[in-house]
Amino acid sequence: MATPSDVDLVFACKPFDALSLRELYEILHLRDLVFVVGQKITSEPEVDGADPGFHHLWGRTSEGRVLAPARLDLAGEPARVGRVAVHPDHQRRGLGTRLMHAAHDVLDGRRARLHAQAHLEPWYERLGWRREGAPFVEAEIPHVCMVRPGGGRGRQETQ
Repeated sequence: MATPSDVDLVFACKPFDALSLRELYEILHLRDLVFVVGQKITSEPEVDGADPGFHHLWGRTSEGRVLAPARLDLAGEPARVGRVAVHPDHQRRGLGTRLMHAAHDVLDGRRARLHAQAHLEPWYERLGWRREGAPFVEAEIPHVCMVRPGGGRGRQETQ
């Protein structure tokens, strides 16, 4: 059972070219900590050259520390969500759910797709996402494609 977070986060979302150098550094540093260090994914798939085409969403503390980033491709149909991460010291405390709520707000009811690590499928389902297709391996980790139906506005998760 996740314990409620005692961390107060402020969420922001900007296109890549509007990020400050510090914001970009904090986002990439946290992704490196979660994916490359924590999950042992090589840096090649993590630093894929696609970040400039995405909007970057992140939750930061009042001191400016980034704890929960994600990237969103809002140009395509469906929109794409990726690189959803939470600082290892703050995982299983509700920050990922808060990050996805913020992503849903940015998506504003648009249909979206993401590649979820397979063990997180039930969590994404509770947030209103549904699996589409067979499991596959990405970055040497089992994944599933998840879709979020469009049509509504804002959050579509269930409790």
